[in-house]
Amino acid sequence: MGKRFLFVMEEWAGSGHRMAAQALAEELRLRSGVESTRIVGGLETASPALRGLSRFFYLGMLRYAPPLWQRLYEQESLWNAALKKPLGWWLSKRLIQELLLKEEPDVVVATHAYCLSALAHAKQKMDKPFHLVSIPTDFHINGFWVHPLIDTYIVAHEQLADVLATDYQVSPEKIHVHGIPVRPDFSRADIRDKPNWRVQLGLEPEKFTVLISGGEGGHGGIKRVLQELLHVQEPMQIIVIAGKNARLHQQLEAWLRQEESLQHIVWIRGYEQQMWQWIGAADAYITKPGGISCAEALAMKTPLILYQPLPGQERRNSGFFMRNEAAIVAMCPEDIRTVIGRWRNKKQWEDAIMRMEVVRRPDSAQRTAEYLLGL
Repeated sequence: MGKRFLFVMEEWAGSGHRMAAQALAEELRLRSGVESTRIVGGLETASPALRGLSRFFYLGMLRYAPPLWQRLYEQESLWNAALKKPLGWWLSKRLIQELLLKEEPDVVVATHAYCLSALAHAKQKMDKPFHLVSIPTDFHINGFWVHPLIDTYIVAHEQLADVLATDYQVSPEKIHVHGIPVRPDFSRADIRDKPNWRVQLGLEPEKFTVLISGGEGGHGGIKRVLQELLHVQEPMQIIVIAGKNARLHQQLEAWLRQEESLQHIVWIRGYEQQMWQWIGAADAYITKPGGISCAEALAMKTPLILYQPLPGQERRNSGFFMRNEAAIVAMCPEDIRTVIGRWRNKKQWEDAIMRMEVVRRPDSAQRTAEYLLGL
């Protein structure tokens, strides 16, 4: 009998948590000694009603009251108290009944913090205990991800390991710096150079190429960024990934049809399953700083311009990249245009790639899968 792995994420809170779980599940399936790798939504399993309420509240805050959400996010002690005591205890009972007794996992991996404390409480109550792993999918750490009953923490960088050990008194033996897991197609795709990726996608191989994306939801002031880039004099290729935001997709296509004498090649795309191809083809990637998006760009050695982070963890991610000089954080579309102009110089573009090495961990999923199998 092989090991049974259970991945608990929250798909309503952004795609990154799901992508990290999928990356590890894919890596584990390539190895012997694995009986099952199941990915589930924590709240979707334990309480669909609470999942719906949480999603409504989260998306509503991001859309209508971003400053308020930022202030709420920073109330770490309040969230910790709720998740670790009343809510955590109640959810743990639901998770045991609806999931853990049926799955009988050997290892449970949480890629979102919502049900992490509930899983820790459940572990205490189970006749067959499991190894509980916390994998924050951002480039910062806070108390939501920490609990005394967690067995292992896998983090993106040594600075996060220091925060766990210093601020939260986590034993260093529990902490492993493997990076944020990205799917095998990203971690193994940087062997192909950018002109080859462009040929595969039907793009002009030697033309400077810019990729713009705002995640699955198409966030990040994409139209304003595109308008600014169209004013660049030297021709280039611009690819916009609108994600699942069909309204944005239609608006951009309609607007471009009205533009006369475009000197740039502009592609408007919807949701792309194979994002590694587009990130691989790009010389510059303009995106909001989701943890997975940044980790994917790092794996592909595509320089990052971070713009309009969502409140909460994405603003902390921006701070991390600024401190480590591993990406450019643009305050306005004009800044983006300036950076693109600099990166047309090959030496400056290569320097931007070199600075990414400080935080780059393309083999995170492989290293983490090997570690989990060896528990």
